[in-house]
Amino acid sequence: MAKSDSKIVAVCDAGPIIHLDELNCLDLLSNFHSLLIPKAVQREVEKHRFNALQHPRIIFKTIDVVSHPEPKLLVLSKALLLDKGELESLSLIQENPEAIFLTDDAAARLAGEELGYKVHGTIGIILRAIRKKIKTPKEVVELLNEIPTKTTLFLKPELLQEIILEIKE
Repeated sequence: MAKSDSKIVAVCDAGPIIHLDELNCLDLLSNFHSLLIPKAVQREVEKHRFNALQHPRIIFKTIDVVSHPEPKLLVLSKALLLDKGELESLSLIQENPEAIFLTDDAAARLAGEELGYKVHGTIGIILRAIRKKIKTPKEVVELLNEIPTKTTLFLKPELLQEIILEIKE
């Protein structure tokens, strides 16, 4: 991985890794200082996108999460029906509270925000590429237009068009 100037650590759920790989733009994660994934997320990504974690410019640090989730996270996990990868990701971010939580799952996003963490998904990562001058607005619009046909990311078409319109303006 090319060493990033960024000091931002990210804890990744499976969704953004899978969706960015489907768009062939996993390299958008390369400017995070560190990318942490729990073992459950590693297994899920490998099940759906076997080679995604072998990207030549990105090093995912796989963590065996052994700590017990805080009580509030356990309550949220049960109420929101979080899966093992999401629960492990949120447990991992509790150990790294300055990290950003990357997830496309609405329930995991809600839990992360309720616990006070910064949460972003695939769309946020793609939009961040404009701010970081990794991609031009035109390139980002092209990527966003590919989401419905090239990815398994569920996004309301109206929302996607609204985001694209904002970039174009």
